[in-house]
Amino acid sequence: MDGIHDMGGIEGYGPVPYVPEEPIEIGTRWEALAGAALLALMRSGKTNIDAHRHRIERLDPTRYLPISYWGRWLAAVESATVDQGIADQAEIDAAIGALGHDPGATAPPPRMHPVTALESRQNEPGFIRTVDRPPRFRVGDKVRALADAPRVGHHRLPRYARGRLGTIARCYPAFTLPDAMAHNEGEQPHYVYAVAFSGTELWGPSGDPNQVCHLDLFEPYLRPVDDDQEAPT
Repeated sequence: MDGIHDMGGIEGYGPVPYVPEEPIEIGTRWEALAGAALLALMRSGKTNIDAHRHRIERLDPTRYLPISYWGRWLAAVESATVDQGIADQAEIDAAIGALGHDPGATAPPPRMHPVTALESRQNEPGFIRTVDRPPRFRVGDKVRALADAPRVGHHRLPRYARGRLGTIARCYPAFTLPDAMAHNEGEQPHYVYAVAFSGTELWGPSGDPNQVCHLDLFEPYLRPVDDDQEAPT
């Protein structure tokens, strides 16, 4: 879905901090617990990674922007526990309040409720699936990304690539479709392609003509291009 989370190509937010050889680690215990909570929900069949991302997308911008990466994960986990009937919002607020007023306090555990696992194979190892149709595109084919969002709700087509002309650089196997998985609509697997876009195609005349950006895009996001088709303005 379109929202504050889809910041690619948006100006005004400053440079992205980069630390060479930065260690890959989780800084605090609560961040590790936020990740562990999501993995526990996924392995029990109560959510999947695409539904989790969609919950983050639905955070109000006034909440999304001030908090950290792991803070957004935790907010989405809280939303998942409400969606699945594990706890209600009042219980979560009470737990947060207890910890907030007394950092040494132990918040009361939420009341547990019976839940129904999502009808999904998303929790199986990997997302690759086998389909009974050949890929629509081959390496070297010219394609254009959809000019509009593929659907209302979760999808994986960034705004800056919509309507842009690219070239198929690599063909991948079929994967579960995030658009469907996020809404519990089944797997609906589709082929995925690495699509090469030039810097000027994505960013206009001010872009670097020597830059090539590769995006992994699902087949329904792409359309074949005729030689006489012009790039959008």
